[in-house]
Amino acid sequence: MRNMHTNRRSPGPITSAATQRRLKPEPEPTVKKFIKIILLSTIIEKMMKVPARFVRFGPKLTDNVTLQTPVGFKRSIRIKRIGDEVWFEKGWSEFAEAHSLSDGHFLFFHYEGDSCFRVVIFDVSASEIEYPLDDNDDNREEVMDDDEQGFTGFESSDDDGEVVDMDELLKKKKKKPRVNIKSENVIILD
Repeated sequence: MRNMHTNRRSPGPITSAATQRRLKPEPEPTVKKFIKIILLSTIIEKMMKVPARFVRFGPKLTDNVTLQTPVGFKRSIRIKRIGDEVWFEKGWSEFAEAHSLSDGHFLFFHYEGDSCFRVVIFDVSASEIEYPLDDNDDNREEVMDDDEQGFTGFESSDDDGEVVDMDELLKKKKKKPRVNIKSENVIILD
């Protein structure tokens, strides 16, 4: 037999083809958003079918997805697969009930990665709904952005009735103010 010499250097340990496939990042899905109109059948069946085009060209979904509204309301939803179809099943009816979804509402779903969807809900007047707060988050406090208009001051719960200017507080702390929605003594400064 003949000795063969090559100038090729080994790049290191050789990995199996299966390992190499796992290391490849998943390609960016071509479809990340969809709109769904709620029909009476969706409410009766207590499941919502994900559009076929999203299933075909969108991200590969795990068995559980998370739906999150703009106010931070989150629910885990179990996926049901029937052939090529994908349905939001277990947890969907609770999400629908919590948001009072009915025939004619439409939902805008935006996939954000890690099987998580941001959901914006519109009622039959084509206006965005007022979202409920998440009952599972008992310690929820409203957080306002620095540039957001709104409360400019609040009254302390101390007996001295001190009024705190929110602008001054922001300058001192450089943090977002936390305003407890349950507070009874709120004074808005001009």
